Amino acid sequence: MAFYQNYYIRKILIFISVLSLAAATASSIHSSRVRKQTGNTRYDVRNCDAIPPYIPETAFPSANLLLKLREEMRKKDIDAYIIPAEDAHQSEYIAERDQRRRFISGFSGYADHTISPWSGVAIVTRNKDFKSREKAAVWVDSRYFVQAQMEMDCNWLSMEIGEENVLNPDDWLTGDTLLDTDERHAQLPDGARVGFDPTLLSITTYFEYNETFIESPRDIVLVPVIRNLVDIVWEETVGGEENLPEYPGEELIVLEKAYSGRTWQSKIFYDDPLEDFETNVRSEMEKWGAQVVVIHKLDEIAWLFNLRGADIPYNPMFIAYCIITNSDIRLYMYDGTRRTDEVRYRDVHLHLGLSECTSGPTCISLRNYENFLNDLEDLGRSSRVIWHSDQASFAIYERVRDIKRIERPSPVLLMKAQKNDVEILGMKSAYLKDSVALCNLFGYLQEKMDNMDVSIRDRGNINYLSELSVVDEAEQTRESLWGEVYHGKSFATISAFADHGGLIHYEVTEETNVPIHYNGMYLFNSGAQYKEGTTDLTRTFYFGNPSRKMINAYTRALMGHIDLLTSRFRTEVYGRELDGIAREPLWYNGLDYKHGTGHGIGHFLNAQEGPAIIAPGYREYEQPITEGMFFTDEPGYYEDEEFGLRIGNVIYTKRAPTEYSFSTYTYLEFEVVSLIPFEPKLIDFSLLTRRQIEFYNNYMDRIRKEIGANPKLDRRGKEWMEWKTTKVWTKYEYDYNSASVVYPRLTVAATVVSVLVCKWLGRE
Repeated sequence: MAFYQNYYIRKILIFISVLSLAAATASSIHSSRVRKQTGNTRYDVRNCDAIPPYIPETAFPSANLLLKLREEMRKKDIDAYIIPAEDAHQSEYIAERDQRRRFISGFSGYADHTISPWSGVAIVTRNKDFKSREKAAVWVDSRYFVQAQMEMDCNWLSMEIGEENVLNPDDWLTGDTLLDTDERHAQLPDGARVGFDPTLLSITTYFEYNETFIESPRDIVLVPVIRNLVDIVWEETVGGEENLPEYPGEELIVLEKAYSGRTWQSKIFYDDPLEDFETNVRSEMEKWGAQVVVIHKLDEIAWLFNLRGADIPYNPMFIAYCIITNSDIRLYMYDGTRRTDEVRYRDVHLHLGLSECTSGPTCISLRNYENFLNDLEDLGRSSRVIWHSDQASFAIYERVRDIKRIERPSPVLLMKAQKNDVEILGMKSAYLKDSVALCNLFGYLQEKMDNMDVSIRDRGNINYLSELSVVDEAEQTRESLWGEVYHGKSFATISAFADHGGLIHYEVTEETNVPIHYNGMYLFNSGAQYKEGTTDLTRTFYFGNPSRKMINAYTRALMGHIDLLTSRFRTEVYGRELDGIAREPLWYNGLDYKHGTGHGIGHFLNAQEGPAIIAPGYREYEQPITEGMFFTDEPGYYEDEEFGLRIGNVIYTKRAPTEYSFSTYTYLEFEVVSLIPFEPKLIDFSLLTRRQIEFYNNYMDRIRKEIGANPKLDRRGKEWMEWKTTKVWTKYEYDYNSASVVYPRLTVAATVVSVLVCKWLGRE
């Protein structure tokens, strides 16, 4: 770093910086001209307006399945049928057995109710009087706009949430028009019957539909259909119920107190004198006057009992319900008898105390999963007050009498989100592990780029380096480093080169895989499940000469990223009130992104959890940010058919040291726990404030000390990490206006230039 202190070197660096920006501008203009000349739209999507319609090879042929489904609708006298994207537990990721929407439509995107309560829902209509054409529609959030056009054929409407003239499903069903070709409405007849599976539709969603139908003069009604109609078609297609996919029923993992910080007993019914926790489930039941609490969410059940499974893709959960009363604890586990067998799975059997404690308020009663609704119905007929979540299914709701109902967020929800001291240390350990793994991965990636033959640098070679090969390398890297505590990915890895980066949740396949080379931006978003915690990290790179717009967008995303994680705020503040902090630098130059800035993260659980979220807009279920919560901080920018970028770290909420404390508020701040360098080639440091530069340099110091000292960091990872963590030299000059107010003016020797100097001094 000594050469930064030399006056003449600084002048040279500033001169080179000007040349670099000029070259980037020229590159941007050239790329724009090439794009206009070729007219290439990049994505192979359907064109339903063409004659005949164009259907890509990636689209699913759905005509025959829709014909069969409409026949089942006819038998039930149903005019429209709602197909939610979720399972009976309102999960984001669902087992293959519950992929009904995907089976019938081909669309594979996952629902995300933090974006929209209608995300992922499908509706199929039936024409029983030939007055309108039959329709099928899927409501798609902005992550999947292009993907839906690639996966669905022209039998389906892609209803792009938030776009002009796209109605919500309830309004679409009640709407009417004289134009038969108008896709804005379902064109159902007056008095239409809209069928749904009560185990899949949440209480909140049911009443949103019902309220709209009541307000409409068209007498449209909701009709529960006990046997799922898609399941009937599915069974017929595969030759019987026995051929349907099954839940995996994998071996359960006991999460010892060394990882969980609390015993399952202390979470439910008693205060351990050795543990300093204020609440448990039964204390919350007493507080709200409930004698029974119903828990339907899989992550809440897994957290409550300190058990993990593998029944759900990417999320270490097992299929189960739970009912806790004042007199017993009932666990309705799929394949529970086998998975808790005293001989084969003795650790699980002992952990749950199934032999030592057989009856009473402190004992677990293991029951068949299929008996849950019948048992709840029996409890519903009793005099007990029953507490269930407002996000539970309508099947749960209709089994509880109104006068004996408490409908509010689960008592487990906030307990789980506010990590205890052991969980916080575990999450930090998990991010240290994953940061080392990804530094090794990015070192591998950089070495592949450095060794790429000059003849393929502008187009790549799919057999040399591709989106898919990086995904595979990431999996192998984590497995080889941390195999003993590594339990797979926490979501489908996003490995997106060039225009694929414009798809916010792009998932590479053999069909979409492309080579990685020097002429394109590369976005990598990946997460892992460790026994200590769940990770979610994102970085973006450019190996050639990025355009001026790319540099500006990345820099502004980084500025917002830093501003959010260095902010301070008081208790009772919601994430929606902080979201704009991350967006403001992008807004300043007319840029933005169509997703939330941050979501909660579980402890060896879901990669997304509530009840707090850092995203714009009001959500009924949202709760304020509190101490001990972990969030992503991931602003970005996406240019359709061009590139996408995102910067994602994970931060946790802790008490902020302040000189004063207004009223009764406590003040909070964030601490970043992930430690991976940013991409200096994409940063215009002259835009950063002094505070942002100070954070940047301090963060680089932390990475060098904490990651650099880890023995699992390999040679390539260490070289890459040291290269990317060069500190930024800054000089502030001050201008005075007529009012004598001091304004700092920052002069920076950009690291993008220092990279060139480092190479000149011998790195390559």
